[in-house]
Amino acid sequence: MQIYGRHAVADVLGDFVAYRNIRPIDARLPGLQDIAPNTQPRKGDDAYANVAMTILKAAQSLRQAGPIQRFMMIGDTRQSDGGTYLTIAKRSGWQGAAFICDEKRSEDPFYGVSNDAGVYTSNRWRNIDAFAAQHVVDEHTAILIDLDKTFIGARGRNHQLIDAARLTALKSAVTTVLGNNYNDTVFSETYHRFNQPRFHRFTGDNQDFLAFICVMAGGSIVTPDGLQSMLEQGIMRDFSHYVDLTEARIQTFKSPLEDFQRDFAQLYRAGDMTPFKAFRYIEYTETAARFGCAPDNLDALDLLTREIVITGELWQIAQQWQAQGALLFGLSDKPDEAACGTGSGAPIHRLVTHVVGT
Repeated sequence: MQIYGRHAVADVLGDFVAYRNIRPIDARLPGLQDIAPNTQPRKGDDAYANVAMTILKAAQSLRQAGPIQRFMMIGDTRQSDGGTYLTIAKRSGWQGAAFICDEKRSEDPFYGVSNDAGVYTSNRWRNIDAFAAQHVVDEHTAILIDLDKTFIGARGRNHQLIDAARLTALKSAVTTVLGNNYNDTVFSETYHRFNQPRFHRFTGDNQDFLAFICVMAGGSIVTPDGLQSMLEQGIMRDFSHYVDLTEARIQTFKSPLEDFQRDFAQLYRAGDMTPFKAFRYIEYTETAARFGCAPDNLDALDLLTREIVITGELWQIAQQWQAQGALLFGLSDKPDEAACGTGSGAPIHRLVTHVVGT
């Protein structure tokens, strides 16, 4: 591993970046509310592909570089990032490919095409060089780059610090709501039980929902055992049903959590999938604190355990693609509140940190 100085993702992407609300930071570009108001698609959805394509075409128009003909997606998850590539490729007709990496140093190096046409997978980030060498890149090429666990905090190498920032924030937010009723054992047992793939159908793999479940468990509104039993018996239909149940129980028990539950429920019912705002604002603070925080005299491997860093291999290839004239755009599923905070600090793509790679 080597250190390639200190930089920010914005040094390459500028403000051609959009987070979960799909509202580009560059105000010249249209966003979700301009293109498909009153919706909130997620990566991999057809509706998400339509919005992303519209933004890319607008960004390309700003560059006056002619129509997009080729398209690439760089990410860390087959389902989310790979799915985004496949839906955009299908709808746009653009030629292209996707590179999906989850670094696993304990395994023999692997790089190759998956079962889905155009989707290349690897267990080493350095193989992005081989991927780049296989594809034509010029001013007619648009490249979407995932941020979390791809451009920063590479999955399998440095992503644990992103997870640590989020969990620290979630615990802090739950503690603040529960006050003296907070019990660390109850929190840990609840969080780790429901933060599993088998419960994703209920939680939507949404950390705001998990935080809410932890608050309700800590406040003795719905115990972990009780919730799991209702899910297994089919009594609990979905998360909306759970929100209704907690509201009814809180009113019956005259619980001090009434205000918190009401505020969460109002945002959730209005379609806001980030309804625990305090949690996400703390997450921004915790995440930002892990950027560029380590001294320069550490070696590369130490930096990976201390700091959220930019992925060196991707940093270098992105600069190459930029020199070749490609349109580069950063797309992240991270909630805007967790990526930009309250607006008093810089969004995470503008934060300076070390660049580390092979």
